[in-house]
Amino acid sequence: MVTLFSTKPPDLEIKQYINEIRTIASIDQQINAWHDSQPDPPTPVIINHPIDDTLQTGESSLLGGAMEIKSPWKRE
Repeated sequence: MVTLFSTKPPDLEIKQYINEIRTIASIDQQINAWHDSQPDPPTPVIINHPIDDTLQTGESSLLGGAMEIKSPWKRE
């Protein structure tokens, strides 16, 4: 059996625990506010090309045309 002894009065420990919980909640609110203030990430540009009959003959034409996915991010 483990018994823990503390030199602090119980009311002081409770106050300290409440302050820690309030601090954590405040930090969580600040983090959520920061995330909400950030702009939405850019969506990628998706291009579906039509089937090219000269390049895609036979059963490969069943796959469809070429597809491109481009990132819209700019290098600064």
